[in-house]
Amino acid sequence: MCVNGNIKIMAVSYLEFREALYPQGLFSLAQVNLHFPDFNTNNLLHWQKKGYILRLRREWYCFSEFIKVQEFNFLVANNIYAPSYVSHQEALLFYGLIPEHIVDSTSITTKKTKSFEILGKTFKYYSIHPRLFFGFELKEMTANGFRRNFLIADREKAILDLLYIFDFYRTEEDISEIRFNEIALEKDIDWERMEGYLQRFGLKILNKKIQTIRKIYQV
Repeated sequence: MCVNGNIKIMAVSYLEFREALYPQGLFSLAQVNLHFPDFNTNNLLHWQKKGYILRLRREWYCFSEFIKVQEFNFLVANNIYAPSYVSHQEALLFYGLIPEHIVDSTSITTKKTKSFEILGKTFKYYSIHPRLFFGFELKEMTANGFRRNFLIADREKAILDLLYIFDFYRTEEDISEIRFNEIALEKDIDWERMEGYLQRFGLKILNKKIQTIRKIYQV
């Protein structure tokens, strides 16, 4: 162990640390302790000052290079507040169902509704009943040469989550403001799957909203 000012740094090099955890992109303190049981957390402070790693939230960190990866936010969203999956606006943007614009990270969770500011981006989590925690899938991303998986709503569930969480979308005028991509609605949405999901929600108002979408875009 060496001492740098008032910071004690254990005898594990940054290269050793990076080799063990870099493929993950982001990591928790619990994961660090699995690899290095006697790890001194002062190392993390030292490496943050060096710019090697960034603190995301509480005990979550990432390697600095990963924040440049476009889909890395999905991985962050899944991990810092779990269980959760990316949905509504951010998922719709991912699928090209709404126009490209800057959106917050938006996820569904069975835990309490929460919001976090991380690296200049707002990560929002909307609480939903466990029986409605479905309709998501595992997708693969490549980040700095390493394959990682993230959970994201499928197209149909992303639409339903949006309309369910944001109750102010009620009238044709309201729903038109979402500005759905008409071509994507026609080609990419499985309306039979949508009907099955609607039955699981069991809400007349949600059925009405979907019928309004189909009327507006004639799909």
